[in-house]
Amino acid sequence: MTEPRRPPRDTQRSRLYRAETPVAGRRFETLADCMRFADSVVGTLWWEARFPERGLGGIPRLRPGQGARQAFYRVDPDGPTITLPRRYRTSGVLLHELAHWALDDDADLPNHGRTFARLLLDATAEFGGVARADALLASYREHRVHVGRPARLGPDGRWRYGWDERLRLGKGRALAIRFSTTGDPHAEASGVFEGYRRGASVLRLLADDGAVTIPARSVWDVRPVALAPLASGGARVAAVDLALPLGGVHVAVGPVE
Repeated sequence: MTEPRRPPRDTQRSRLYRAETPVAGRRFETLADCMRFADSVVGTLWWEARFPERGLGGIPRLRPGQGARQAFYRVDPDGPTITLPRRYRTSGVLLHELAHWALDDDADLPNHGRTFARLLLDATAEFGGVARADALLASYREHRVHVGRPARLGPDGRWRYGWDERLRLGKGRALAIRFSTTGDPHAEASGVFEGYRRGASVLRLLADDGAVTIPARSVWDVRPVALAPLASGGARVAAVDLALPLGGVHVAVGPVE
């Protein structure tokens, strides 16, 4: 048995809302205009290199939100939706809600945490321009919004977000870490993350067969795992937490920042 994991607190939600309000972006007149913009984002190579499982075939359906007080993303019985009352039909709001869709499987991360803030900033730069991204970053700083580290490129050609926030939140927890070495770009390790050594340059992971150290700069993916009960041979194995989908990728455990 493993203890159920509580959802992380969404501590900077209000600050992020205040920070992005002055950087609304382009305004759209109709839902059809909004849909064309969403398609133009999700259909790019930039998006595919980060969220290949979130393609045009599964893009959220847009709802008019008559009577709704705000825009929001949710998963309905017939699929994901984004509700867009008329006043919220802007490129900035759409990028915000598409970011929620992109990170929908990452239930171990805060909804508006460092990873979300980083993704929104990167998407703003890509689809709104550098000037608008600079304005958003300045607003982040004004409102004390914490921003995650940039996505890291894995040997499979995919950029992955959240590795740094999982390490930040994961001390004392079981993690699966994937990293690259000179001889193996797909190296893996699993165990309890004990923290950093030598400043923040080395991660220390406690596995069943002893401590494992991993250079922080070599890490390209981090995922939470559940430690299974002791096997018949007396060895403990790490099991991927089924509540946190991994997109069909085999994971390892460890820490990074």
